[in-house]
Amino acid sequence: MLNIFQQLQAHAQQCPYSVALWHNSGQDQSTSTTFSELAMMARHFAAAFQKKAPDAVILPMYLSKSAECVAAMIGAIGAGKTFACLNKKLRPPQINAILHDSSATLGLIDTYGTMTLRSEFKIDSKIAQTNWWLLHDQNTPAPHKKAISDMRNASRVEDWPFNNEIEDSVAIPKLNNDPQRTGCCLFTSGSTGTPKGVLITEFDLRKRASAEINWFGLSKDDVLLSLLPFSFDVGLNQLLSALTVGCTLVLSDSWLPADILKAVTEFKVTGISGVPAIWVDMLNASMYFDTTNEHASLRYITISGGDLNQHYLEQLPKLAPNVDIFKTYGQTEAFRATSLHPKDFHTKPTSVGQPFEGVNVYIVREDGTKCNANEVGEVVHTGLGVMLGYLSDDHSQNKLRPNPFIGEHDNSHLAIFTGDMGYFDEDGYLFLQGRSDTMLKVAGNRIYLKEIINQILTIESVQETEVIGIKTNTGDTDLFAFVVLAADANVTSIQIRRQLASLLPSYMVPRQVIIMAFIPRTASGKPDYPVLIEHAKNILKS
Repeated sequence: MLNIFQQLQAHAQQCPYSVALWHNSGQDQSTSTTFSELAMMARHFAAAFQKKAPDAVILPMYLSKSAECVAAMIGAIGAGKTFACLNKKLRPPQINAILHDSSATLGLIDTYGTMTLRSEFKIDSKIAQTNWWLLHDQNTPAPHKKAISDMRNASRVEDWPFNNEIEDSVAIPKLNNDPQRTGCCLFTSGSTGTPKGVLITEFDLRKRASAEINWFGLSKDDVLLSLLPFSFDVGLNQLLSALTVGCTLVLSDSWLPADILKAVTEFKVTGISGVPAIWVDMLNASMYFDTTNEHASLRYITISGGDLNQHYLEQLPKLAPNVDIFKTYGQTEAFRATSLHPKDFHTKPTSVGQPFEGVNVYIVREDGTKCNANEVGEVVHTGLGVMLGYLSDDHSQNKLRPNPFIGEHDNSHLAIFTGDMGYFDEDGYLFLQGRSDTMLKVAGNRIYLKEIINQILTIESVQETEVIGIKTNTGDTDLFAFVVLAADANVTSIQIRRQLASLLPSYMVPRQVIIMAFIPRTASGKPDYPVLIEHAKNILKS
């Protein structure tokens, strides 16, 4: 089985002039990169890593989505290195922590990245002590030039690309099929907190890509729209699936509904992996795919990285008529646990489906025994997608444990205890109930926040909501609901609380309902809970 670097080289031989990547800048400017060009760039990176960074193990890449970024990641695999594509929303404290935990001696950065890190180049930080390869943009704005100049004066910087002769003078290593060789390190958390490095083997990256190709029915004729960052496992796997099967990937950073519709039209997109926030924005804007005319190429979309509420699930088929809808569920530490096939979307829309190819999923009681059908317990994942481990020993290892169910039907040695709570119905479909850490004791009663969320969403004019619990100084838990209303809504926080009082027991009615213009989200589209928690704590203080 070829690794992804080797597979790219094979595509370059078989279809050198086929387009591997389109880079859609969103400004009516798109550039293409053929498989031949991308393979050559990846070889160049692999050779450079081999010659100039032979001792580097993990290569942090603080890069925007681009052909160069893709080539650098695949080149790292070719050189037997571990790439770590970093979220561009991370800030200097998080980057310093990552560089420290990974013991990185070399990092890759582009001109936009220098703007974020420029203040750190002049102080005694891990950022200033790291060697950097600088990838230039074609048109560098003046402020970026100043940041680059500051970086050069304070840090060890080399411009990429180097002299092309390096490729001819360095032999790219012939890697064996070591199933334990690390290929990627994904860092969890958003703009706050200390990122946790999740180590994934190169072998598992291949298997993930192959499984996704089979599940989505991908072929060389597909054109996939890349909206999600490569630092997010769903966005990364979409990239690796495209490179493995040999289809075209359109790189775009814009989640604006108009830009998405335009990209599907221009590039004849066939598939989109999306998070709930993308589809919510399109539905709220009343912007739909015209699948009978200009968007007729589109054949599937996914709901990944979270779920939609019942209201939006009912509307979603109208967004893209006659287009397959795949729901997927997983975690950074365990990738894709289950998926709901399009044929089941109308009959079990609130389910996240059945175990993915190569995966075993168990629902487990607190005593470690398996739950019966319709009995809620913790979701445990074994098989495809299980991480190798965390990068730093400082992070809790409680999530990754020996597989308690290893045997004739499950030969996996490790299991991920996800912390998600759910149940299988009689037909073997998984339904999530929330996280174990969102199961709270309020006034002595055990509740799941999702129960409250579901009732809030039944109130007319409520479009989105998130509920959190805050421990008070007395040891009690106060509930806070953050609500986004429809544009024409005429309802107050007090009125929402009164309606909830008729729908829920008194101990489940939030202490406060806060109306917001939008729910703050991380780069991967998930609710930014640290921001919501901080907001609630400030309310408690006032």
